[in-house]
Amino acid sequence: MLRIWRILISLKLAVTVIATLALALAVATFVESSEGTKAAQYYIYRALWFYALLTLLGVNILAVALSRLPWRARHIPFLLAHAGILMLLIGSYLTYTRGLDGMMRIDEGDTQSAIELEDHYLVFERNGSVETVSIPWVPSANHFRPSLYEKYGIRSVSYIPWSESKVEFVADDQNAEPAAVQLKVQGPAFMGSVPDLWLWGGDPAWSTLSMGPARFSIVTDPSRLSTPAAVGEAHLIVAVLPNGKLRFRAVSPRGEVKTGEVAVTGLIDPGWKMPIRIAVKKLLPHAKNLSRLIDARVRPMGSSVQPAIEIASLADGKRRHWLSLGDRIPLSGPSGEQVTVGFFPRRVILPFGLRLEKFELKVYPGTQNPAAYQSLVTIMDRVPNAAEDMSKNERLISMNEPLTQGGYTFYQASYIPGQPRPTTTILSVNADPGRVLKYLGSLLIVLGSITLYAIKSFGKRPKEKVKTA
Repeated sequence: MLRIWRILISLKLAVTVIATLALALAVATFVESSEGTKAAQYYIYRALWFYALLTLLGVNILAVALSRLPWRARHIPFLLAHAGILMLLIGSYLTYTRGLDGMMRIDEGDTQSAIELEDHYLVFERNGSVETVSIPWVPSANHFRPSLYEKYGIRSVSYIPWSESKVEFVADDQNAEPAAVQLKVQGPAFMGSVPDLWLWGGDPAWSTLSMGPARFSIVTDPSRLSTPAAVGEAHLIVAVLPNGKLRFRAVSPRGEVKTGEVAVTGLIDPGWKMPIRIAVKKLLPHAKNLSRLIDARVRPMGSSVQPAIEIASLADGKRRHWLSLGDRIPLSGPSGEQVTVGFFPRRVILPFGLRLEKFELKVYPGTQNPAAYQSLVTIMDRVPNAAEDMSKNERLISMNEPLTQGGYTFYQASYIPGQPRPTTTILSVNADPGRVLKYLGSLLIVLGSITLYAIKSFGKRPKEKVKTA
């Protein structure tokens, strides 16, 4: 026991642990810059061996402090610094175990109280009951462990940590599938490069797509082109004709309607407010959808990853389905009943909500580049009466002025652009129960250094000069 105690209070142990931690942090910085924050967390920051090192450092610091008993006044700088380090470690532990870091999206005029976290779940729905299963993030498919959810007759097959869609439509030789058309939105230079848009009549998820404030749809029957558009919405509806041309009906936000026919490589002038043209790049009268999710070629920095998971039903094990975040699909259960499987981020519901009253965007003069943006929100801590004025609960969240409410801090992170104005704000939400301890620990370390300097500078008595005859 005495030998263990000597090891715990030894300087060699402290130097070894600190050097190992420094090396680990250097490697983590390299991994984060090349593979992203999630990879650095997986390999280092949230690895068991890293927590063991931090625990050993804390035990070493506490043992060294106890070895100086009984403490005297000269030990004050030493004790302050060591107490500060221990508080930093404890505060970091509280942040990891009880902290929260997520995103909140609010449309202008709506109220939101749900925070999306970086944890991901498979959600099973059957006969009105819902169950969630955690899917930990892993840096590659090789680290993923397939699982069997026998209760629902579902198994997970594979996993992609960074996924992107590979859109691919090919001609259907059997002429059994509906038409598909590839469009390209062309606009002013400040809009930048707009990705191609594929519409396909074989799946509701592909038959209507939104891009900013506009909606694009394809119908299999030209007589359905007269489908009314929502009020104030720009909507383009197309249908493929037997002669190989495209009939379209464009409705502007002001309700103006334009119709006509266009061939492949032709341009559609929808008559919307902005000078936009839609080019018809490709047209397939009968098309098969071979689109799939693949590993992203360019991996994102930070934590904005979009994983995907592949699942299969035991009732039909030959068919596999990829789910990206937010997707759900109905499958057959073990007894033939329908089981809906979804892949979603974990959500936390706050005891209050935020209503986005107005989003303001400022750009640099002469450009469309954003200079600053801010959100005017109302804190909805209760259900207001019809005649109650909630303006007293209005708060402004800007890039440099976060909002703190109920232990949560809201930062202005980004926005989703729309025309004629941005209508969706994205807030970063953080709750850190260890923040006070980490601040106090840092203060004690600084105070210990100042105290040590003061004792060495002013604690010494000047030596008396020896008089010589």
